[in-house]
Amino acid sequence: MKQILLFFLFILLFAQSTEAQSIFRKKNNRQKVAEDLKKRQRAAGEDDPFEEAKSSRPNFSRDDYIWSSETAYTSLKKTGNISLTSPSRFGLGGNFELSTMLPENYFVPNLMLKKSYTLKRIILAHRHALYSPTPGLNWAQKNEIKTIAAPDIKIPLIMALRNEIIASYPLGGDVECSKGPPFLILTGGLAIDYGVPFGENKLNHINEHILGSRSPALTGKGIYITPRLQVNGRLTDNLLVEADVKFFFGNFLNNNFALEQHTGLEIFLLRNFTFTLGYTFSYGHYTKSDFFILPFADLSFYFGKKKGREVGLFKQGRF
Repeated sequence: MKQILLFFLFILLFAQSTEAQSIFRKKNNRQKVAEDLKKRQRAAGEDDPFEEAKSSRPNFSRDDYIWSSETAYTSLKKTGNISLTSPSRFGLGGNFELSTMLPENYFVPNLMLKKSYTLKRIILAHRHALYSPTPGLNWAQKNEIKTIAAPDIKIPLIMALRNEIIASYPLGGDVECSKGPPFLILTGGLAIDYGVPFGENKLNHINEHILGSRSPALTGKGIYITPRLQVNGRLTDNLLVEADVKFFFGNFLNNNFALEQHTGLEIFLLRNFTFTLGYTFSYGHYTKSDFFILPFADLSFYFGKKKGREVGLFKQGRF
């Protein structure tokens, strides 16, 4: 966990120092002379009609915020986000993305790798995750949370693997030509999680909302399957909305079926900082209740710049 936190801290410091250098860069003599010439031309009424076209510069500020971590989109090289409760991401290049759930690393150390492909209007991706629920089970047992782990059993080392296929279809904008972000993104996904114990395993299935539907992998008792549907929308330039529904099928204490529905609003506090507020609704036949609503909040920092149009003999993008 310490290595992952240091890794993302290095990314944050690198992104901040790069941005600071561009802000405090001094103007050279040529720029000063050009500005003085423009001022004299305006005063004499001799404005160049093509001045705006010649002086305009490409904008490499990020505009891909609507593409959440649960879509098929992968962050561009050296771009990503650091988040409190949602996946923190870093683009590796070649349409590869590395991500992790930072706060969950204390209970469930995890690492995810996603690869995307663009097919005209559709983006496809496959994502693979490796995680271990053993630290969280030990914590629950120590704190006598019997619905998660009984106090009188030995908890083995458990490793779990997730394999997922994701497809996203954007409405508005253009994925290939970068004509701005879309207004709406429709996403579908199908995931399979499988947990394997290393040693004798006497764990019972977890009898709690949220964790219960994921119990087969978390307790090393087999697999569960998760099909899902998701919508990401852009209400305004500073307000995004996300909503999804997940269905769980597997051998757990809920007649082998459960569902979750999540909705959140993401608000821009600053150019690269966003705050998300929402809820997660869970339905399942657990001991305490069939229905459960959990408030949700997140704070994210986005770093890096988007890729420019491909130029030059080798079609290298500009940053």
